[in-house]
Amino acid sequence: MIIDMHVHSEVSLDSTAKVEEYCQAIQRFRQYHPFHGFVLTEHRVLHRSEEYQRLAEQYDVLILQGVEVDANLGHLLLYGVTDEFLAHVDISHRCLDDREVIRIIRDCGGIAIPAHPFRESVYGKALEQKLEVVEEVTVIEALNGANSPLQNEKAQALLTQHGLKGTGGSDAHYVNRHWFLNCATEFFQPITSMEDLVSALYQGNFRPLVLDTPPWEEL
Repeated sequence: MIIDMHVHSEVSLDSTAKVEEYCQAIQRFRQYHPFHGFVLTEHRVLHRSEEYQRLAEQYDVLILQGVEVDANLGHLLLYGVTDEFLAHVDISHRCLDDREVIRIIRDCGGIAIPAHPFRESVYGKALEQKLEVVEEVTVIEALNGANSPLQNEKAQALLTQHGLKGTGGSDAHYVNRHWFLNCATEFFQPITSMEDLVSALYQGNFRPLVLDTPPWEEL
């Protein structure tokens, strides 16, 4: 299964994309390449909506929900966010303690993955300056569609150096050729729920992908 692990909608204040627009683009893209769904990772909020289930059924697209939070090392993608986790961590906070978030979500049955780990941020170059944090994680975002080639190359090199696994995601904020359907993650087992996704992430049954996108005009 091919899933984009890092997508933003208008719920994230820096995005104007609608979830249905992503679904429509995926449906057209399937003429050229298999594609199964995406994870909404809105900035600092978990937006639960019954509308997502309706869209998932209408377009036959898997829609799951994670969160992207601001932490000391930059940004963390959180999968398997539960009410128990939210009782311990204020995801709206803009400078969470990375190690604490990683530990708590693991204890609550989820997983934290450093996003675009070598991109410049207000905290510096994230993992490039805090490699000790690598000891706390098993997976990083290795391919990010909004990264520079060098940033992705550094992330992928880190996989080999530390025996990590890597995910891929577009980091889409808009539904166009520059933002969407460029990077994703291929899972080697069926994924139908967030529980399935988290289990596969811990088992390591996946790999990051760069997608060969046809001319956007054809979509």
